[in-house]
Amino acid sequence: MWKASFEGINLGERQLVHAAAWEFQPGECVALVGESGSGKSLTALAFIDLLPDGIEAEWRQKLEAKTAMIFQEPMSALNPSMRIGRQIAEAAESRLGMSKREAKTRALEWLEHVQIPEPEVSYRKYPHQMSGGQRQRVMMALAMIMEPELLIADEPTTALDELVAHDILSLIRELQKSQNMAMLFISHDLGAVAQVADRVVVMREGHVVESGTVQQVLESPSHPYTQGLIASRPPADRKPLRLPTVDDFLAGKPISTAERPPTHPGEIILEVNNLGKSFKGVNVVDKFNLTIREGETLGLVGASGSGKSTIARCLVNLLPPDEGEIYYRGERIDQLSGTSRKRLAREIQYIFQDPFSSLSPRMTVGDALREPLIVHSMFSTRAEQDAEVIRLLEAVGFEANVMDRYPHEFSGGQRQRIGIARALTLKPKLLICDESVAALDVSIQAQVLNLLNDLKDQHQFSYLFISHDERVVNYMSNRIVELVTSK
Repeated sequence: MWKASFEGINLGERQLVHAAAWEFQPGECVALVGESGSGKSLTALAFIDLLPDGIEAEWRQKLEAKTAMIFQEPMSALNPSMRIGRQIAEAAESRLGMSKREAKTRALEWLEHVQIPEPEVSYRKYPHQMSGGQRQRVMMALAMIMEPELLIADEPTTALDELVAHDILSLIRELQKSQNMAMLFISHDLGAVAQVADRVVVMREGHVVESGTVQQVLESPSHPYTQGLIASRPPADRKPLRLPTVDDFLAGKPISTAERPPTHPGEIILEVNNLGKSFKGVNVVDKFNLTIREGETLGLVGASGSGKSTIARCLVNLLPPDEGEIYYRGERIDQLSGTSRKRLAREIQYIFQDPFSSLSPRMTVGDALREPLIVHSMFSTRAEQDAEVIRLLEAVGFEANVMDRYPHEFSGGQRQRIGIARALTLKPKLLICDESVAALDVSIQAQVLNLLNDLKDQHQFSYLFISHDERVVNYMSNRIVELVTSK
């Protein structure tokens, strides 16, 4: 057994994570659950002495175990200019003192253990030449080759589709058990926690608020915060009018049992016929057909690589289709340019998966929302533009005083609300939501899904709702189109 405890994790006089004690048994998986900002990752980084500059852990008993970490985003954690095999081998050389030849042999063995195809070929690939799931397997090999006693997995499947995520989680659990390692599994995905964990620790605002076995915590939660996290997930068997949130449970609000009324879609506004798109001779989309009606939410679901985002980008002219036709209100739009294309932008808008990368870090929120109004000459004066920006911010739950703040000053859920507000600036009729809640905590995800439904009811939008999360798609959609990966 390995034990660790600390008085707190501090930034100057500010305590970010409060006193906590930890125990890890060999072969045991402890899940650490909580929203962004709850202190999960800081706790993990303290265990491996990787806290950011200025943040310190005040230990009572320091963890005496060899550790390794699987990071959330492998593309950021891996060196883009270094072949993946060399990165894995280098870890064995530095941690275990192996020679280059020994380290290469061990790296190839671990590539095979984590089920990377053609290990000899993959050893020489760069990170960008591999899929998201393969890069996450590389991160697993890089961690496991160091023979840790405690493996820390920080949101290792957040950005992966469900089938790939399930395979990755099963593999992590299998390797952890076979090596008799302890594991700290950090996640906001309660389904993933149920799949791999033995015990669960729930954190909120730096405090541990609940802990126990998986069955105790997930089936009979005692703390309102845990109850809210579990209830925020869209149910599989019904469509409530509004998803409950953590804030509802903490405030003791009654939880509504009302169901969403049936939707009565209008006429067809978007029609796609035999759409085709290929990259370097590989068909990504082949003879795809689609219709969307006024007031309808159409779900588009499929695994990574099935062509979901490619289709969406073709619809808004971010990618030119190779074949097929796209019509909006009877007008062909896949060959538009100039003024016609600018006019179409007012009708169809896009909410991106990652709001941080889609918002300019150099522009304030007010400037980001004002820019489309200027480009499309929607208001004649700065005062009118500012009034519209304030209206948009209030529509997604902000106050006017956030106008002068920059994207990095907001949480992930808040940035996604800003992305939604920006998509609404031109008063579109069709919104394309491309994995727009995939990376959000379940409680924030519930807030954003409620917001999207409220806005649809108010403005009679149509949505193309793209996701790999079937529960979310089922909850949001009137109809669903499922894609399979092109061969």
